[in-house]
Amino acid sequence: MKNVTTHQHVCRLLQGSRWASLLFVLLVLGCSSPADYEGAFSASQQVKGNSESISAPMDKAWGAVLEVLSQQGFLIQQADQKSRIILANREMRSKDDTDLSHTITATITLLPSTDQLTRVMIAANQTTELHKKSYTWWHLLWIVPIFPTGTEYTTVVVERDTVRSPQFYTDFF
Repeated sequence: MKNVTTHQHVCRLLQGSRWASLLFVLLVLGCSSPADYEGAFSASQQVKGNSESISAPMDKAWGAVLEVLSQQGFLIQQADQKSRIILANREMRSKDDTDLSHTITATITLLPSTDQLTRVMIAANQTTELHKKSYTWWHLLWIVPIFPTGTEYTTVVVERDTVRSPQFYTDFF
């Protein structure tokens, strides 16, 4: 009787160690690949063309940046001259598809290099949203739609990323 109990105990330990081994293997496999965001500061992730040195003192460059943003339809969310940071965004409907809209969010940083030279850097993100409109219909005999009884609006984010187009930054400068 004692041998049977010992045997059962050993079998349970072996089953437990199998589960522990399987769990360990799954954890190692799940943790083995680095996350995509870990390369955020690598040279391959640098945004090309997003900074320029402007031949103007800091206060003139500050005013010029605010003027360009306003002329292009950006809403200034925050402008902190002490920190030298401007936050702005713009919403645009797609020219190709009226159900799509784009939101551009930009952070502009100004750093004085000398009295007559200011470094202007811009980082921008874009979000593309799909806007759908659908109707709920009243049906005659549950088959033939007769008239709409309601409208549903749905917005879905279809793309969100850093703006990497050199043309975007060239147009700004």
